Amino acid sequence: MRGLCLLLLALYFPGFTSAASPPAPQEISPAEAQAQFTPTRVIVTGIVEGVTEFLPVSSTGHMIISDRLLGVDNDEHKIVRGVVDRKGRPVHLDRVADDYIVIIQFGAILAVLVVFFARLRQLLLGLLRLEPAALALTQSIAIAFLPAAVLGYLCKEYIPFSIEIVALALIAGGLVILLAEHYLPKHAAEPDEVLRLSWKQSLTIGLCQCVALIPGTSRSLATILGGRWAGLSAAAATEFSFLVGLAILSAASLYKVYGLGPALTQVYPVGSAGVGLVIAAGAAFLSVKWMVGFIMRRGMGPFAWYRIALGGVILVWRGLA
Repeated sequence: MRGLCLLLLALYFPGFTSAASPPAPQEISPAEAQAQFTPTRVIVTGIVEGVTEFLPVSSTGHMIISDRLLGVDNDEHKIVRGVVDRKGRPVHLDRVADDYIVIIQFGAILAVLVVFFARLRQLLLGLLRLEPAALALTQSIAIAFLPAAVLGYLCKEYIPFSIEIVALALIAGGLVILLAEHYLPKHAAEPDEVLRLSWKQSLTIGLCQCVALIPGTSRSLATILGGRWAGLSAAAATEFSFLVGLAILSAASLYKVYGLGPALTQVYPVGSAGVGLVIAAGAAFLSVKWMVGFIMRRGMGPFAWYRIALGGVILVWRGLA
């Protein structure tokens, strides 16, 4: 499977397998790594993550863009001196930046826990009582969760975090939204629709979510459109996207935290990182509360045009840089 990932990357991104010799590594101190988490970066990253995590615009893509605009150093050839992860590997500066993009998703997780507290409480109590509806919903979430989780784990070292790829994925996703809004049938919302998902519907959503491993695609976009393609109403597809997102974001964030091990507190300042999580949680709470109603009223067309415009601006900017 890893060989397949490398082959695909080589085909789509020819420079990925370049044989050019990398420059000699440069060391920086842990204090220098932590110094990058300025108040401006923490506030901007927290807001960007919270606002965009559950919108079909790609939070990862937006945080890559904001990091570039803020001048965050993500040089893969710089090593944090004396810092190793749980496996004893040195920690490079690009990993510090990329892992933070995933770890800060804890803020969005907290927001979903608050917004969907009643649904999650009902689900937990139902599981304890072995209620069929709760068991069915848990099974649906697990089926939708597994494809992206497995593929993401196998290909995690080979996913390119390039701003050009983000721009192309934003444009492609916008075009897909426009096609979906025109061709996918619209279903009227039904009460507790997510409790009656079949395993085929759940698997369809899970396979669609795999596309979101490409930065700039958007996990929310993939799961919402996957849900509609599987026959769900827009409201049910959005709600199920939140529930699957809770599982996938929790797994990804915990995996990054576990993988860093003792390096976690050496490269991330606890105070600044904590403030970023709180800001992300607040922004995500407002975003989630607003999003379902907006999609019900306006559909996802406005997000499509936003994605296309932003992707185009990035490509022009990179072409002029």
